[in-house]
Amino acid sequence: MQKRLLILLILVSCAYSGIDIPISAQQESLHTTRLDNGMEITVKELHSLPLVTIQFWVHVGSRNEPDEYRGIAHIFEHMWFKGTPTQPTGSFDRKVESLGGELNAMTSNDWTTYFVTLPSDKFDEIFPLMVDLLLNPLFDNTEVEKEKQVIIEEQRFSFNEPEKYTDDQFAQILIDEHPYRHPVIGYKSTISATTREEIIKFYQTWYVPNNMNIVIVGDVKKEHVIPKVKSAFEKLAPKELPRLELPIQKPITVPRYNSSFRTLGYTYVEFGFLAPSSKDKDRYAMDVLQTILAVGDSSRLELTVKKQKNLIVRGISSFAALNDFGVLAILAVVEPEKATSAKAEVLYQLNRFKTEYVTDEELERAKTIILANKLKSREEMFQVAFDIGQSWIDGDVNEHEQFANRINSVTKEDIKKAAQQYLVAYTMYELKPTP
Repeated sequence: MQKRLLILLILVSCAYSGIDIPISAQQESLHTTRLDNGMEITVKELHSLPLVTIQFWVHVGSRNEPDEYRGIAHIFEHMWFKGTPTQPTGSFDRKVESLGGELNAMTSNDWTTYFVTLPSDKFDEIFPLMVDLLLNPLFDNTEVEKEKQVIIEEQRFSFNEPEKYTDDQFAQILIDEHPYRHPVIGYKSTISATTREEIIKFYQTWYVPNNMNIVIVGDVKKEHVIPKVKSAFEKLAPKELPRLELPIQKPITVPRYNSSFRTLGYTYVEFGFLAPSSKDKDRYAMDVLQTILAVGDSSRLELTVKKQKNLIVRGISSFAALNDFGVLAILAVVEPEKATSAKAEVLYQLNRFKTEYVTDEELERAKTIILANKLKSREEMFQVAFDIGQSWIDGDVNEHEQFANRINSVTKEDIKKAAQQYLVAYTMYELKPTP
């Protein structure tokens, strides 16, 4: 199963569909430990419910793949659950289920994560099995070929779904050569070309302790779980990570446009810009900007473009702050006869951010929405751990705790400045009904 965390680029495989786990608002501090081999351990104690989330984060994703094997990071994610010499295929899944837990994994552009959520008193039963899956994958060739066919079917579905297809084609014209231009799932040809030997090589290169963080959140004591993690991994030897010589994405200074036709009822238009990276302080202003643009009933896309002017059927926006650079993307579903007017209006609304200050009401509403959504997400133990892992990938594990202050500090001047810097020349892809 595939799920997009954002309109563009962030493709997550086998996305979490777990239990909503409310937790209290207590602000327990993070406890971080770095082993001699470079592995990091991050623990946050939350004792409101007898549950624990264990997440293995690896700083590797589609960004790290060879061109000829696009999708290999995702293929390995599938293989992680396919057994070890002591765990037959499917036994781990059944064990987690028998303990009342849930498991899954995700692959994205910059990272891969594997996780289990279950009753906290079962930690000692499941953690060694997770370690075994990480250290001793079987790489059975029959399972490799089986999972490749599953992924090819996922890729075929993505190709035939208009919004996902529009998204993938949009990335091809927005991004010149950087790996972010490729779908995380890969292509049929590159998925088919990936062999067992290449999967093992990819695993041995990137799945090393100095490229990993074990994140544990829940009703556990750090004094209990940290020694368990140390004992499991401290003898694992670090390796020097390859130096990635990635193409530099140059600024876009003139508009880019492409289109194609399919048998459809609507026109699908995606607009976008290069945007701040995960390490850029402007990411918070861009987050507020895209919320004002497209999140909620009072957003500009919903209130003005859809309801007042009746130009679009649906409009969504996202901002993905990735490690190397970010992307702001807006997808509009439009009745074909209104496409010209709709495109002009969306571009006008985007241009307003460069020429006008947002209103006080818009600014406060956007901050309220962002922080309310963040607070709501932190009622789930899984999401707390996920946010910590994502912050580590972004370069600062403590960003998880600082997010609210950074959003609250965004001003109207910050938004206008970010718009003038990043909303320079649009890229547009249009999927139109066959005439």
